Amino acid sequence: MQVFKTYFKILKKNLTSVIIFGVIFITITLVITLTMFHEDNGQFSVKKVPTLVINQDTDSNLVDGFLTYLEQYATFVDIEEDEEIRRDALFYRKVLYILTIPEGFTEDFLAGNEINLIKETVPDSVEAMSVDTAVNNYLNTAKIYIKHNPDVDLNKLGDFIQQDLGTETKVTFDVKQEDDTTAAHMFNSFYYNYLGYIIVACFIAGVSTVMLSFHGLDIRRKHYAAPLSSRRFNIQLINANLAFVMCYLLVFIIAGYVFSPVKLIDLNLVFMWLNAFVFSLAALSISYLIGISVKAKNAVQALSTMLSLSLAFISGMFVPQEFLGDAVLKLASFTPSYWYVRANNTIAHINNFNLDNMGEIFGYMAIQIGFAAAIISIALVVSKRKRQMAY
Repeated sequence: MQVFKTYFKILKKNLTSVIIFGVIFITITLVITLTMFHEDNGQFSVKKVPTLVINQDTDSNLVDGFLTYLEQYATFVDIEEDEEIRRDALFYRKVLYILTIPEGFTEDFLAGNEINLIKETVPDSVEAMSVDTAVNNYLNTAKIYIKHNPDVDLNKLGDFIQQDLGTETKVTFDVKQEDDTTAAHMFNSFYYNYLGYIIVACFIAGVSTVMLSFHGLDIRRKHYAAPLSSRRFNIQLINANLAFVMCYLLVFIIAGYVFSPVKLIDLNLVFMWLNAFVFSLAALSISYLIGISVKAKNAVQALSTMLSLSLAFISGMFVPQEFLGDAVLKLASFTPSYWYVRANNTIAHINNFNLDNMGEIFGYMAIQIGFAAAIISIALVVSKRKRQMAY
């Protein structure tokens, strides 16, 4: 097991960057947990949602009454009329809900025609549901009044609706388990998506550096002169790499469970563990290829930063895939990180596992394994050429 031991001796000398990446990741996770997934002690209160309203209709008593009612659930925010600025506002959560009232809304509504309010929300925003409910409640109540009393005074319509919707009924129900499950899935989706960036960065910084040491020209010539066969050498090297992967993942799996706002282990989390392991194999193959291809340690460090950040930005690890353009997503689909994030997002939204959605998840994992196999094949060709050059 000389190669196995030597692997970890070399890795130990290059652990600085790996540890730095890990500490930064844990710190960010802790901050996100404390700020976004804090406990609410079971108290319910209406939280006003930052909302941008774009009124393309003419001013009318119907729209005025509607917006007055909506103020109970939304805080209206003024933003410059620019599509890019609005998308940025959603991304940075300056607003969580954008409601567009189309031209001719009042006329079509009073005539009983079909109307379509346009909404844009932050993906998976729970707060936006209260605005949806308020919009539906107001418009549905207004339809009932207009249908049964077409001559109703629009100046009083808002007062009638406010009076009806202001009637309260005490209801007691237990949704703790559902809320806990949703919070756990949201956290795990964020955690494991971001973990993909750390996996790529740390594997390249750690594994590639070790591979660079093992595949130096002088080292390879000494190895060929040693009594240890190439088969045993490669088996020990593979086992060392897999041991590093498993130990590294185990640390962050435990950290993810510790920092989770809800200590829940369910099938969704188990599938995320499996997906992280599969992606680790793809990241390991990339690290191996870099390690046997480059000739300088500085180049490994540069590739670690550049490649990990590039994959994270285009695949959805940092920016949710819903905010990325079609061209970016098409480019990202040629990387294993894109399918890793897509699998995590799919897992997070599954409530009941069946053959269809499990098949979809396994399909995404199979694509990642395909990437790993293709990259390893390229690495084997490069390794063979290097062996021939060593003689």
